[in-house]
Amino acid sequence: MRFFSAPSAVRLLTAVSIGVATLAPLQVQAACDAEIHQQISTLDIPAEKIRKTEIVGVYDSSGAGGSNRIDRYEGWVSFTDCKGNLVVVVDKFCRPKQNYTTYQCKVSGVKGY
Repeated sequence: MRFFSAPSAVRLLTAVSIGVATLAPLQVQAACDAEIHQQISTLDIPAEKIRKTEIVGVYDSSGAGGSNRIDRYEGWVSFTDCKGNLVVVVDKFCRPKQNYTTYQCKVSGVKGY
């Protein structure tokens, strides 16, 4: 049986803890990536009109100094034919919350701001 010295064990546990802490949000974001793209596909937007899609995690800002917990994910879709975006919002468990457009972009059935 192999034993680690106290400093080695602490470094190992720290590395494992950091790895687990950074993996969890990435795994959820990957799952939410599929849900966000599925939501976009239901909106009947021609593929050639979509310039790019970026998905970001929005962190919980409640409490002093904010937090490092993901509150929700947002998919921001840029278009080739308008200035603005379609925003697809899902909660931290990837459940759809809302869709809306910004500035000049319009999508049928989606509220614009």
